[in-house]
Amino acid sequence: MTEASELVGAVERRLDFLERLAAEPLRKHELVDALGHSRSTVNRAIDELEAAGLVASETDGYRTTLSGRLLATEYCEFLTAADDLAAAGDVLDPLGADVDVDPAVLHEAETYRAAAPDPYRPLEVLDGALADADAVAAALPAFPYPRVAARLRRTAAGGGTVDLALADRAYRHAAERFADDLGAVARREGSRVAAVDAVDAGVVAADGTALLLTFDDGGTLHGAAASTEPEAVEWAERKVRGLIDRGHDTGDALAAMDDAETGETGRDARGGDRSEGEAGDSSAGGDPDATDGRERSAGADGKTGHTGGRLFGGTGSDDTGQSPLSAQGFHAVDEDRLSGEPDPYGPLRATASFPEVDAGYVLDRTAVRDGERRSIAGVLVDGLTEGTDHALVGPPGSGKSTVCRSVAVEWYRSGRGPVTYRPSDGGDPFAATERLRERVTAGDGHHLVVVEDAVDPGAAEAVGLARELADRDDVSFLFDAREEPYDDPDGLPLSPADLRYRREMATVRMPRLDAREVERFVAHVADPGESAAGASGERETSDGTAGRSGDAGPESGLEAAVAEAVREVRNRPPPTADVAALVNLLNVAGVGDVGTLAYALVDGPAGSSGGDPEGGDGDPSPTVDGVRRALDRLVGTALVCSGDEGYRAVHDEWSVLFLERLVEREPAPIVARRVGRAVSRVLALADDPTRRARVRRAVGGDAPTVDRIERDPGAWAAETVRAVYGVGRRYPRLAPLYGRVRYAWIDLPDACPDGLRDRPPEWVARMYVDAGDLDGATAALDAWRPADEAGAAERQRGYGDVARRRGEYDAARERYERAEELFGAAGDRGGLAAAVRGRAQAAHFDGDFEEAYEAASRAYAIAVEVGDPIAEAKALMDVGNALDGLDGTDAVLAHYRVAGDLFRAYDDTHGAANVRANQAVALRRRGDLDAAERTARRSLDGYRTVGDEHREAISLLNLAAVAEQRGAVGEAVARAAEARAIAERVGSELYEAFALSHLGSAAHVAGDLDRAERYLTDALDRLDALGADTRCAMVTAILAEVAIDRGDLGAAERRVDRTASLLDDHAGHKRLAELDRVRGRLALARGDGDAAAAALESAVESARAGGFTQVEAQALATLGAAAARRGDGEAAASRLTAALDLGHRIEAVRAVVAAADELAGLLGESPGGPTATDREAVAEALRESPPERVAAESAADPGAYRALADRWRVDGDGAATYPPLG
Repeated sequence: MTEASELVGAVERRLDFLERLAAEPLRKHELVDALGHSRSTVNRAIDELEAAGLVASETDGYRTTLSGRLLATEYCEFLTAADDLAAAGDVLDPLGADVDVDPAVLHEAETYRAAAPDPYRPLEVLDGALADADAVAAALPAFPYPRVAARLRRTAAGGGTVDLALADRAYRHAAERFADDLGAVARREGSRVAAVDAVDAGVVAADGTALLLTFDDGGTLHGAAASTEPEAVEWAERKVRGLIDRGHDTGDALAAMDDAETGETGRDARGGDRSEGEAGDSSAGGDPDATDGRERSAGADGKTGHTGGRLFGGTGSDDTGQSPLSAQGFHAVDEDRLSGEPDPYGPLRATASFPEVDAGYVLDRTAVRDGERRSIAGVLVDGLTEGTDHALVGPPGSGKSTVCRSVAVEWYRSGRGPVTYRPSDGGDPFAATERLRERVTAGDGHHLVVVEDAVDPGAAEAVGLARELADRDDVSFLFDAREEPYDDPDGLPLSPADLRYRREMATVRMPRLDAREVERFVAHVADPGESAAGASGERETSDGTAGRSGDAGPESGLEAAVAEAVREVRNRPPPTADVAALVNLLNVAGVGDVGTLAYALVDGPAGSSGGDPEGGDGDPSPTVDGVRRALDRLVGTALVCSGDEGYRAVHDEWSVLFLERLVEREPAPIVARRVGRAVSRVLALADDPTRRARVRRAVGGDAPTVDRIERDPGAWAAETVRAVYGVGRRYPRLAPLYGRVRYAWIDLPDACPDGLRDRPPEWVARMYVDAGDLDGATAALDAWRPADEAGAAERQRGYGDVARRRGEYDAARERYERAEELFGAAGDRGGLAAAVRGRAQAAHFDGDFEEAYEAASRAYAIAVEVGDPIAEAKALMDVGNALDGLDGTDAVLAHYRVAGDLFRAYDDTHGAANVRANQAVALRRRGDLDAAERTARRSLDGYRTVGDEHREAISLLNLAAVAEQRGAVGEAVARAAEARAIAERVGSELYEAFALSHLGSAAHVAGDLDRAERYLTDALDRLDALGADTRCAMVTAILAEVAIDRGDLGAAERRVDRTASLLDDHAGHKRLAELDRVRGRLALARGDGDAAAAALESAVESARAGGFTQVEAQALATLGAAAARRGDGEAAASRLTAALDLGHRIEAVRAVVAAADELAGLLGESPGGPTATDREAVAEALRESPPERVAAESAADPGAYRALADRWRVDGDGAATYPPLG
């Protein structure tokens, strides 16, 4: 009997024979023709198969036996399965060996990975399968994107059935965030929802398509395999049914949750559980939510808790909510909308209404684009006119809404076409897509649609409509979006197709609203020629800039007004200060309806009666009347009254300054307790229906914000927690508001998702790091007790960042290495990449460029592995930095270029600015000062756009270095002084020391040796205290040159020796070149020409190896002088000519002046100068090969070189304005 292995081997070798003979019997010569084999091969094959019993001889030839046919069929199926598995290998990588997956689901499957260049493709495949499905069976370990629940609800609402099995963790998340959607599914007859212990792999069957979904350890979709083969669909359906049968039925619980929520919010009256078509696209003209306007808007005191109507001024064209579009927030911008009584004072501090925009009372925000200052609204109008949809992105309160309204008004007034506008608090969630499509495509002209807060789930459908209309050149969409959620696509309430379209839209970033812009606005309002406000300009200016009196004192009008407001609220009775702190914090956080949320401070049922009971947190609870009086007191400072429509919050910059002054005036524990108590009471609204009811009563019943909390407490809590802590992350100087972790006062509600609970300590620690408060950061990190290994790893990375900023590079590397171990144990590859990058940066700053290169390369490999393009770009930038320290080849710029392209492709303004800052340094050292300056300015624009003041200072110092190389000492001093002021403001001792060293270097170039020594010595003391050895070496080298110029050669030698000891083994090409150049100067000053020549030749060699052109040019000039001292006129002329030519090309003033002065002296008749023979040798060499910028006939004319030196010489008459020391 033939062994099984032999049978398999025969089938494998002779499969083509078995398949051909299974179809019909053939003789051997016929097989030769049919299969194209030789006669000998056919003979051997038939003999082998016949011996194994797989073929048999019949009268009309050979035929496959039953055993042969069955084995061949099975083997073919095996090969097919092997091919399917090979194709799906990348998708299956995250699954363990024991996961139950049938190969049938992979049969003829198309596979998709969530990785560059198309990371959203798996999501699109899943969304496409669910979008219009009549029946869905799904088992999910996590929700791959937020709209999955809405897709399942649509299937159920359309009459289809849904079988859904969720892993326990996914179920808890869904019950918090998607209770209404899943409740609607659970109530559908024939649908089932179950929770199970675990779902190893996602499985979906939807209308004839089967999907296998794999997820990484963090719950992110890793890949998908899609098959339409019947056996694949059958297996998927069977798999889901089995999980549901074994799981816990949650249908009744979900339905009950949805019923309870519907009962609280009155959603049954608004049709909250209708199908999507009924929600807004039905033909019914009425609005089921329409009620008497006075009843809806009036609160207990005649004020409302929302401000949407006021933004549009008059209401003549409002159809009182009688159409779906109006009910869902969309209104036409027309004459009626622009009518009303504009308040010339409101826009000074608050978001402007449409009438105020139309009246010209708003500041035209500007930003530098490619070196030119332009109106942001103008940039948007130009792009939208070309038919390109745009997103205006920025932090909450940065002025996005005002810019959007300015665009809308300009569009309408210019006659380009109609405008349809939806404000951020526009009304019911938008679903009337067909109505909006009809409106924007049916009219005349180019229709502009503006949607504020596009990242809100209630507005998300508009992005889908923009995508569908993208090919039309007569419709354009402008979206405004909060920066943090917009930059985190995994959390956006968009379909995968819309996420892809988000990347295709043009993105414009809001620049930081700084005091200068606010002062521009004050000047605009106060100018009688600009607006009607001019008649009351004095009143308006004093209102906006109280305390300002010409130039009396360094405090601006805005700062004085804010300081006075802080003093005022602290002197008022409680709860004024608490309300002020809460209102301003929520304003910066972008949490709307602050007038309503302030009543959350009322913490007990008796609070409305005038008593002062103890609140739930042990602190006295204010009364409703007390909060109302506090809000009224804040009008004109933290709030702007909008007549019958309640309150509008002030500008973000005003609130930031208010909070900063509060932090300055109150001890840190007290201000943290005040803020923590207030924020905790607001967040408690997510848990407590009684608190929500209390707030409703306080505002008279109509509270859209409370409605939103009740619809989805978990989502609101998560968004608000992120927003509140986001304030400190954007403005790190406000870190004391959040305590030191050890005495944090903000209590998270039970509704807050588990994934956020361990984040606040991490965020607070990062605030202190970014603020430069390294002691505060250390205290926060010491007090943090992470709940898991990933948190422990992040804590170690934080310690590494602190040590790196202190200049303690060895300690930093140890911390980063520990973080790497912990991230690896936690399976957090993204965190691992960040820790490895941190180690690379610490090594780079320590001068260990080889380790920096190795670590950065490893970080890049990890980033590629996890498919994170931003991490790839960061690692590539670090690789470029390391290469810049090692060899300075063109590979440096190539790495920067690729990194920059990645940052820009993924709309990372900060990352792009980082690359440009590094590019500017590389370009300057190569001598391309025009490109370096242009690139440094663009990096400066980027940092100012995102508000990174630390790196803004670095960009200013890059520009100072460019100016100094050109000899523009005044500009260099001004740039360095501005950088120093920023460093002082943000509390960065390291950057302040850098700025001082630049000021000292500029003074040295100008010949002001005393001033140079003072600045450089101060910088050295600060760097020494920080332990930044390589930076100390840079400063001591300049101090050594100052001593040489003074003639104090003993001091110069001591400083040279210290420079060498500081550099130790970490000297790159630049530092070696600079050290050898100074050694050469010192040797030349001592009269040792040979030692000088040796050191200077080494300097030139190192400078050329690293591409440090300025050091090379200066070393060549000194080398020429050394050759002259040794009597080698020809060598002197050659070196000095090279210095002149290179110095001209790279605009290196010191090199040009030194070389020209030396040549003028060599060719002149000065006493003690060179002999006639020497002079003639120099002249002859110059005639044979004159400098590029000197005419051939003047090549031996000393006057030509004196004139050249005078033309380039720095004017040292003290025109530059140096800041004082201390």
